[in-house]
Amino acid sequence: MALSAALLWRHLRRLQTSRLAAAASTLTHRSEHRRWMTTTAETTKDEPRFHWRDLPWQAISIAVGIGTLLYKTQKSEDLELRRNNLKYVNNQLSKLYGPLYGNRLANQMSYKEALQGHDNLVKFLQEAEKKWRDPETTDEGVRMLTRWRKFLFYVMRPLDLKAEEIIRDNAHLLENGVEEAELFVKFVFHVNYEKLIVANWQEKGEVIGNREVVEEGDFSRERNGGKSDDETFQMLTRLVRHVKETYEKLEERKKSLIDK
Repeated sequence: MALSAALLWRHLRRLQTSRLAAAASTLTHRSEHRRWMTTTAETTKDEPRFHWRDLPWQAISIAVGIGTLLYKTQKSEDLELRRNNLKYVNNQLSKLYGPLYGNRLANQMSYKEALQGHDNLVKFLQEAEKKWRDPETTDEGVRMLTRWRKFLFYVMRPLDLKAEEIIRDNAHLLENGVEEAELFVKFVFHVNYEKLIVANWQEKGEVIGNREVVEEGDFSRERNGGKSDDETFQMLTRLVRHVKETYEKLEERKKSLIDK
């Protein structure tokens, strides 16, 4: 009887100890879960309050360095582009439009001087032929013809040949593309026709008016300056205007590039 009571008591002690241990384990688990939830909540709450000052100073230094490098690279590329554009404009002015502008103005002034107030070469030659046909003014008519040929041979022709050389050597600097190129092609064709006229004078000894006999055909436009005087005159006038306008435009562009 005493043995049975002792066994029952030990069994109750073990059962009570197991329950206490289970309770303690549950409390520990709940405490850890609450601690995890609190930490997560605090972390989530703090995330929007992140500031760049929390970054390591090395990362900030690298970012600033990269930004500075990109800025300097862009500025350097812009500066190099402006320098290249300025160099190209300077070449256009110094090699093509500047020399051509002065050349054409000089040629235009020589042409007007040679015509002695006449509107164009056709009218000048008509007046010379009229005087040549009149026995009282024949010598004056010959002198007018000789005057024109001297101007063309000694003054205007060298200028035309130089202008042709300028265009041929610097066609890559043309500003306005196909339309401008067409205008210059017409001018070069005019100069080549002029070469044929002068070569014919030289063969016949007519350059300085030392012919013994002057013929009616000597006063024709074709023997003194090429075909289609009206078209040629308009082309030469248009060329001067175009070169002048382009030269002034490029000067403005150059000034703008320098100011920048």
